[in-house]
Amino acid sequence: MRDKFPEPGEMTVRKLAEIMGQRLMLAPACGEEGFGRLVSSPDISRPGLALTGFTHRFLHDRIQIFGETEITYLSYLKPSAREAAIANIFQFPVYCCIVTKGYEPPAELCAAAWKSDCAVFRSPRDTTPLIHDLTGYLAEVFAPRKSVHGTLVDVFGVGLLVTGRSAIGKSEAVLGLVERGHRLVADDMVRIRRTGEVLLGTGDALMGYHMEIRGLGMVDVAALFGIRAVKDRQQVDIEVRLVDWTQKPDFDRTGLEKATTTYLGIRIPQVTLPVLPGRNLALLLEVAAMNHLLNTRGVDVPAALEQKLIERMQAASEAGGGPRETGRGEES
Repeated sequence: MRDKFPEPGEMTVRKLAEIMGQRLMLAPACGEEGFGRLVSSPDISRPGLALTGFTHRFLHDRIQIFGETEITYLSYLKPSAREAAIANIFQFPVYCCIVTKGYEPPAELCAAAWKSDCAVFRSPRDTTPLIHDLTGYLAEVFAPRKSVHGTLVDVFGVGLLVTGRSAIGKSEAVLGLVERGHRLVADDMVRIRRTGEVLLGTGDALMGYHMEIRGLGMVDVAALFGIRAVKDRQQVDIEVRLVDWTQKPDFDRTGLEKATTTYLGIRIPQVTLPVLPGRNLALLLEVAAMNHLLNTRGVDVPAALEQKLIERMQAASEAGGGPRETGRGEES
């Protein structure tokens, strides 16, 4: 993916060290054994209890962090006992260990890691900040994800996911937005990843910022409009679905109906725009983004207008509902 988060099945220990090594200040402590092993979990484990022999709940599929507690405990043991303690965890297929706070890994740890094809790193960083940065990055790598056929564009800071059937005009409409100063994120195939309660969209690294425009072929948006016309990734805030005018005869004309759609368990607003020759789709997409900004600030224009109409009708009804004068005097 273009945002530098590899697919989970591609995240090896070597790739993790290449991407996060400088930030985590990692240095190989026992050679390059285990660098080809896959990182299989976004979480980490502190093996302190497992070193004592209690391995019933030992999470061997996680990166093992040896902090001050673990290293100090091992240093108090005799060599034979230290070897036995380390053997308690290496009876499982451990693939990566990180020794923090600048401590040197015990020789017994390096020996066991070499036999088990396990990578061992050391870092001068404190344990808690290192864990925070490492798990934050791995959470992004292992986040739920899916690919969606559509185009993602940043309009006034709002992430518009434009979808619709093939050849309906998604790319042309978004190209009009780019010409207006907005930023393209991805065309044709949008890769969406869930991070917490947020959807983040990006494009394919190979395709870059190319758009397929029928009749023109492939267009390089970054080369034509400059680097400020493109963006690596963007939060997906709203889906705008383009449909044929005849596909749905009862389009919403008031804006009172609030449709939504769901991606990866997160619900976002959905707007359906009919496509008809002569309609300025770029302008309509801009208005959809601005309406979304108003809604997020608590401004609901259709609801406010409806309330005013209701109040006017009630006032008219009350004014016309009083006693009526006939203008005739009483009979004698």
